This record gives sequence, structure tokens and C-alpha cells, in this order.
Amino acid sequence: MTRHLARRSAAIVALCALALGGSAVAAQAENPTPTPSATAEVTPTPTVTPTPGPTSTPEPTVTPSPTATPEPTVTPSPSPSATPTPEPTQDPLPVVDAPVVEVVQPACVGTTPVTKGRIVVKPAASVVWAVVVAGSDGGADEDFIAEAEEPGEKGDVEVAPGAYEVWALALESEFAEDLGDWRVKEYFIARDVTVKALATACPTAAGWAPAADQLTPAKQGGFTTAARVNQGGSLTLSGLPAGARVRPFLFSVPTDLGAATVAADGRLQVTVPAATTTGTHRVAVYLADGTLVGWQYVEVLAAGQSLAATGADARAGLLAGAVLVAAGGALVLARRRMTA
Repeated sequence: MTRHLARRSAAIVALCALALGGSAVAAQAENPTPTPSATAEVTPTPTVTPTPGPTSTPEPTVTPSPTATPEPTVTPSPSPSATPTPEPTQDPLPVVDAPVVEVVQPACVGTTPVTKGRIVVKPAASVVWAVVVAGSDGGADEDFIAEAEEPGEKGDVEVAPGAYEVWALALESEFAEDLGDWRVKEYFIARDVTVKALATACPTAAGWAPAADQLTPAKQGGFTTAARVNQGGSLTLSGLPAGARVRPFLFSVPTDLGAATVAADGRLQVTVPAATTTGTHRVAVYLADGTLVGWQYVEVLAAGQSLAATGADARAGLLAGAVLVAAGGALVLARRRMTA
């Protein structure tokens, strides 16, 4: 509290006291009473009522009106650009050649006529094939003459004279562009084949002679025989089909040794013509239909020449003589050392 306010409060209290004292004096005049002895008035200590200082008016509290909770801002993620899915790359299919087709026409085998032909098919490992009647669509079983059961299977089909087609289908592979005699037919390839009828008569047994080019290394064997024979001598062939009717020949120039029947023990004895030239020859044996059984080398010696005096036997004799000479020389050397 300030000094000015304290003084002002004391004055107010004094004025109040005077007003009260005047009223009492008037009352005493109307009702006289003995004058009391004066008493000392105690001046009360003025009560200072604190005047409240100016208070700062509180600023009105502004209650914020509820605001709408902002919705979360969704930042759009960029749409992934559509990357084209590459189509799976397929490895190129292996390229294979069209099958090799060989046609064996009807012919004479020796003196025997073979009236049917053969269609030989040699396909790649992934190719299947079929032999069908020409002009068929494969819709009926009777259209098919023969067909492969496994890819790569070779075929050797006997057929009567007529027109045929060979079909081929590549599995997990494709044919080369150069098809040769083949043509594209739907999803496979086809080739025309014609088997002709035998037009000529086969030669008689007397006039038939085999060709030397049949005596291939693969056909060597089929029977056994002695390694040497004299001109005009007898040659025994063993291991032939028992009871078979055969015709042996001597080459190089085919010389017919005569038709004969093989004995029950598989042996056959033939005679080499006395006019046969000396040297190495081949003796071949054929069945009655001209099928080659096999062939062997044979050395023809001059008539009367010892069969043991040639070839390995002669070399063995020379080797034995050389051994004896060497042994004799060693013995002489040993004696000289002992004498010394």
C-alpha cells in the first residue's frame, strides 16, 4: 500500500468518529445526567483495507474449435511402367535330313526269281516313318503296309509290285530345307515309291554264275576248309547246313564246282579242276536260290607238290635249320675255351 492511501483511510475514520460523538452530546442535553468523568478515548488504529491493485484482465481463453483431422495425404506411388514380359525364347530345333530310302526291285537271285521288292528306310534318330498305299490318307488300317515302332528304327519292308508312299515325321526336330525327292504333306513329308514287276526270265542253273563283287569281307567264313589243295585235288568243306542243296564256285574267274547236297555232318567234298592256275584263290558256296553262304581263301599248288612244303611249313623248316646251326657253333666255341 502507498503512503497516500494510508493517509486517506485515517481521515475517513476520524470523520466517522466525530459524527458519532455529536449525536451523543445532543442526547445528553435532552436528558441531563451527571457528567461522567472523562475517559481517554483510544483512537483505534485505522485498519488499512488493501485496495486491490489493478489486475490484468485475462485475455479470453479461446477454445479452438475442433478442426477436422486432415486426411492423410496419399502420395500416389508411381505406377510401375508395364515392362513387356519377353516371350520365352525357345531353343531352335535340331535339323535332321530326310530319311534315306532304297528300293530293291524284284530280280533273279542266282537261278531263283524273286517276285517281290523291298523298301529300305534309314531315318535319323528322331524320325518315325510309315509305308502306305499310294494315294491313301492314312484313315484306314489297310492303308498302312508297315511303320516304325520307335524313332530312328530302320525299316526293310517286303512289298509286291505297285505304287507306294513313304511318310516321315520328325519328333522334337525339323527336316532340312533341302528335301530332295520328298515333298511336304500336312505336318510330315512324303515320297513316292514304285516297285516294278520282274520282267525277265531268270537264267537256268547251267548258265548261272555269281559275281565276284559279292565276296565282301563281311561274308568271309560260313564254313571251314583246308588251306591248300593240289591241282585236280579234293577239297573238303566243313560246317555247311546239313542236307542243304548248294553250289560251290572257285574264283577269281568263277568256276562252277558242281551242285551237291551237304552231308548230315555238314561236310561237302569238291574237286578242284586240274586246269586251275596255281596261286591263291577263293572258294565260295551258294544255296540253290543263289544266296551266298560264305567264302574262304585256298592256295592251289601244282599237281604232286607236297602240301607241307610251302608257306608256314617251309618257314618252320628254315627256322629249325638255323637253330641247329647256332647250336653247333656254340658247341665248337665251348670246346675251344676248354682246350685253352
